[in-house]
Amino acid sequence: MKVNLKFRKEILLLFLGIFLTSCISHIEEQLIDEGGVVAKVSFKDNVKPIVDAKCTSCHSPSGGTSPDLTGYANVKAKADRVKARVGNGTMPQSGPLPQAQMDIILNWVDEGALDN
Repeated sequence: MKVNLKFRKEILLLFLGIFLTSCISHIEEQLIDEGGVVAKVSFKDNVKPIVDAKCTSCHSPSGGTSPDLTGYANVKAKADRVKARVGNGTMPQSGPLPQAQMDIILNWVDEGALDN
């Protein structure tokens, strides 16, 4: 009985180790480099949350301010304008974004504003 229990513990630890290793390898794709910039900028994971939190209250059909920044296609169509306004600190109107968020948007546009 003790041998069987020991074997189960070893198997459980093995599976736990494999699981944690797979989680760590996924996190590596989202690591922030020494300058505070996300290494691979993802629209869905990095840009959209910022736009949703800081822009769409005004820049949406219900917000009434042009351009509409709801959804990838709308943000991509205005990517250069978004970059310019975020980069010079004139948007959002509530004040400039923190530098890390600003860098995410600027890098996303520089990387081709991909839907990734």
